Amino acid sequence: MKSEELHEKFVEYGSNAKEWMRKCVLLLPEIDRERIWKKKGFGSIYEYAGKLAGMSRYTVNEALRVLKKVEDKPDLQKVIEEKGINCVKPIVTIATLETQEFWAEKARTMSKSEVETYTREWRKQDGLPEKPEKIKIEMELEPEIAQQLENLKGSDDWNNLMKEFLEMRKKQLEQEKPEKVETQSRHIPAKIEKYVLKRSRETCEYPGCRKPYEILHHTCRFALYQEYDPDTIFALCKGHERLFHQGLIENEHKPPGFWKIREKPDKTDPKFKIDLKVMSFRSGFT
Repeated sequence: MKSEELHEKFVEYGSNAKEWMRKCVLLLPEIDRERIWKKKGFGSIYEYAGKLAGMSRYTVNEALRVLKKVEDKPDLQKVIEEKGINCVKPIVTIATLETQEFWAEKARTMSKSEVETYTREWRKQDGLPEKPEKIKIEMELEPEIAQQLENLKGSDDWNNLMKEFLEMRKKQLEQEKPEKVETQSRHIPAKIEKYVLKRSRETCEYPGCRKPYEILHHTCRFALYQEYDPDTIFALCKGHERLFHQGLIENEHKPPGFWKIREKPDKTDPKFKIDLKVMSFRSGFT
């Protein structure tokens, strides 16, 4: 059998295995309620599921927990039947009877990591106070550095000192910022890439995200403008970059402090057609 045939067989069998595992998972709550595992001579549902379906204790617990949460939400149940339990795990504590259709659509069209990112930002945005409270930060510093900072602060407030440092860094970055480049090349100029990575410290620039960056994202799509502008290229983690290309970030054209998630993309935005092509292209490789 040729290598390609072997691969296709493996994919086929693996796909079938996933489908049958999903079917087994959906039966667990009823099996547990009826104590079928005990009637068949097993010591627990974990032994029953482990020996008959190869499920771990964690898988059984998660299945029972999630399915309990969605037992009154048919829209989410249908998604579980289609894609499995993992795709709805991030949203079971946030979805309600009234919002289940909205969240089911997100779980159906997004990957698990994208749903996790979107749900996390939804929670943060939904719970933000009108005037954010000050945040306490702990740092481990060398004694010499800590003493220098104390001396610089003097009788002033730490907030003022940090603002001063940030303003100094902002001015320095502005001085180092390269000019935008108009080109048809798909490669980001080295000077611009270096600048963006220095500005972001190679961390996702979405507010509040501390994940390492994975992708340099054009908030003004390259396909529309054929230019590389350091003010419109941002370092993002994969999860946030995917939300941008699904049109789920509002105020994308503004600095990061203005970004926030939204329920649906703006289909009138010229970027929307570009993003559809990007997501379609990527889906062919996932």
